Amino acid sequence: MTIAPWASPPALARLADVEASLPADPHAALEAAAEAARAHARRLDEDCLQLYAGTNVPSPRVAALYEAALAAQPSMGFPGAKYQAGLEPIDVVEVAAAQAIARVMRAEFAEVRPTSATLANLAVYAALTEPGDTIAVLPDWAGGHLSHHEIGVAGVRGLRVAPLPYDSELLDVDVDALDAFLGTEAPRLVVVGASLMLFAHRLPAIAEVVRAHGIPLLYDASHVAGLVAEQRFQDPLREGADLVTFSTYKSFGGPPGGAIVTDDEQLARRVSDAVYPGLVANYDVSRLVPLTAGALEREQSGGAYADQAIANARALAAALAAEGFDVLGAARGFTDSHHVALRVGDGTAAALTLARSNILTSEIGVPVDPAGGIRIGTQAITRQGFVEDDMPAIAAACAGSLLHGRDMRADVAAIRARHTGMRDF
Repeated sequence: MTIAPWASPPALARLADVEASLPADPHAALEAAAEAARAHARRLDEDCLQLYAGTNVPSPRVAALYEAALAAQPSMGFPGAKYQAGLEPIDVVEVAAAQAIARVMRAEFAEVRPTSATLANLAVYAALTEPGDTIAVLPDWAGGHLSHHEIGVAGVRGLRVAPLPYDSELLDVDVDALDAFLGTEAPRLVVVGASLMLFAHRLPAIAEVVRAHGIPLLYDASHVAGLVAEQRFQDPLREGADLVTFSTYKSFGGPPGGAIVTDDEQLARRVSDAVYPGLVANYDVSRLVPLTAGALEREQSGGAYADQAIANARALAAALAAEGFDVLGAARGFTDSHHVALRVGDGTAAALTLARSNILTSEIGVPVDPAGGIRIGTQAITRQGFVEDDMPAIAAACAGSLLHGRDMRADVAAIRARHTGMRDF
């Protein structure tokens, strides 16, 4: 049996190894899978530095509020008009979550049913475009997410994708070239926000040009939603975005999922209709109470969590530069967010090398190379209690692994042991 014979050669090799290692007996295979999951959870907690930009560690409060029975509870439609009867307690869950997300994101309307930010983006595409339309997005080498491009749900919707003009020095949309670009391409939607967000977009200037063409502007805040919620990065809806989509974990610190917020009632209605009945039926109600708790944590933090994540990122970037890495954004202080980016030539190979020392990162496109960088996020280690003074040791471990070819697992485990438990923000 081959799980995916169409996969790439590296994937086929790994699939073959895993398939060969699994016991033939289904019960034994189940136990092997369960033990692999337990072992990886222990490894994450004890041995690894989680520097993925797309992860987080839920607080004990968020983790404790899952009600597993609700995961299989169908809930289709608005409270009072559901396809299923007898769901009045679920009405409370849904309303509380929508209110909490709207409040913390300073929006009039919140849609919390998408189970990922990718689905949230697809809901916006379904609401505002037709197959064959053009959308304008950031190039892949500038952090444009897969869900913005034809390889992802933009292609599923049948959209043509035009890359926005981009200023590689400012790491932002080229505002001077934007008007002519929009006149030529005539997109039905403009999408900003990225998988790599070192600095805030010059959103008021971008929005002014986009608005003059009568085009809606979507800001994908998937990676920076926690900073936005804590008012430490930028305020997309106040700065000109018509809609904001985001992941509810990552820097936001809730459970995995997606959300959409807007101040425009007509847009909110169109997006809501696209979500249900268009894209979701049962959508895992069990994530909504933890999501409500995550939103409340962002409010109660008062900016402390975002401030520490940003301070850690700046300290780590400076330490990595001192170790000899080519760190993006050096002329501007490296970063204004929790992200750090390194230009390494082959991001995939570099990430694999770091992972062998239990330093977990991922590749990212960097101007103008679609596969030439490493992306680091400090949101998880910040939740675990790491502070600026810890960053030189982390940078040294990265250098030992990637620049000097050493096995740094023991050093990484010692760094991880500096902080156990979870910091309360």
